[in-house]
Amino acid sequence: MLAVMGCSNKGGTAEGETDEQIAAGYVETLGYKIVDPAGEVAQYTLDQSMLENLDYMQLWSVQKQEPDAYFGKKIITYRFIVENHPLEQQYPPDEYRIAVNVMLADHEVIGGTSGPLSIIKNLVVAGGEYSIQGKTLKEIKGLDYSQWLEHWKERYGAEVK
Repeated sequence: MLAVMGCSNKGGTAEGETDEQIAAGYVETLGYKIVDPAGEVAQYTLDQSMLENLDYMQLWSVQKQEPDAYFGKKIITYRFIVENHPLEQQYPPDEYRIAVNVMLADHEVIGGTSGPLSIIKNLVVAGGEYSIQGKTLKEIKGLDYSQWLEHWKERYGAEVK
C-alpha cells in the first residue's frame, strides 16, 4: 500500500502550490532526488473501520502519530521514485528502485512510507512497510510487531481483515 508522521510542511509552502508540489518539495527536503514523479496513488477519507484492514494497519504502524487526528479527513498520497534514500543500503540499485509515498491532509504533509520496487517485476517487495525515512515499526514505535498489534487491537478494536 503506501506511508512518517510528525512531519509538517506548515509555513514552507508558496501560495498556489498543488498538493503534488508540496509532496515533492517535502521529498527533496529529506535529501532524496526524485527520478520519477509517479503521481497520485491513493485518495480516501480516513475512518476507524479502515484501521481493521491490514494494509492500513501496516501503513499507520510506521507513522510517528496515531491516525486518530485524521479521522474524517481526506488523505491524498503521491508516489515518487527516488535516489539517495537509506533503503538503497539494503536494496541494491541495480535490482531495486526506492518508492516514497507522501500522505497529505488539508494541504500539509502528514506522513508517508517508503519501500523497494523490484526492477524486474516492478512490484513492492514483501516484508512490511518502512517509514518515509526507511525506518521499521520497531525503530518508530519502540515495539516489536506483536506488542504493537496488541496496542492496536486495544485502541482500534481491530479484527484484522
